[in-house]
Amino acid sequence: MSSSAAPRVFALADTHLGFGVNKTMHRFGSEWWHHPEKILKRAWQTLSDDDILLLPGDLSWATKPRQATPDLEFLTKLPGTKVCIKGNHDYWWESDKRLHFPGLLDPPQRFGDLGIAGTRGWDLSDERILGRERKRLEKSLAAIADAPVKIALLHYPPQPFLDILSAANVTVCVYGHVHLRSFPEDEALVCHGEVLAGVQCFCVACDRIHFTPIELLAERIPLPV
Repeated sequence: MSSSAAPRVFALADTHLGFGVNKTMHRFGSEWWHHPEKILKRAWQTLSDDDILLLPGDLSWATKPRQATPDLEFLTKLPGTKVCIKGNHDYWWESDKRLHFPGLLDPPQRFGDLGIAGTRGWDLSDERILGRERKRLEKSLAAIADAPVKIALLHYPPQPFLDILSAANVTVCVYGHVHLRSFPEDEALVCHGEVLAGVQCFCVACDRIHFTPIELLAERIPLPV
């Protein structure tokens, strides 16, 4: 990213890459045919290297770090500064460990007036895991507490975390996980920019947004001169 540029911020979740394990998404619908090529092409049609690209989880089908390497290398070829969190299928990423891969960042991060926090999240099915994820989100948000503009990344829908997001004055929350053809109760959790508890929320599962990163903030965030 250019140090003098005012970046745009985009998001795209659930890339579900499988280069290292020879796994595709074809069985989930025709829209998934050759989806890595769609992502690469449409990202370069939409972003520049001066922008920020948020990737909220389910990056790779790999179960071991070495299997994930070709998938992560693919993500580094996307334009912009990439900030990632893990999803429920990212078994290769050890729990609560930082991502150490050249060309990819994980939260918390600060870019001038913009702070980015995040964690995987969870649903209401397991109070123990949910409680742990709530604490991780609070810790990540505390690291960007003085940022005028805050974006939170979750993989799971944000409803169980809205109290934390609202208390931290988060501007936008992006998440994925809820794909097309989901159960009706999951469809009810899909947001397309609705404001919940003062936080604008976007579900950016890539099949829902035509494998094209969507822009999040109407106004660009200034960077230090």
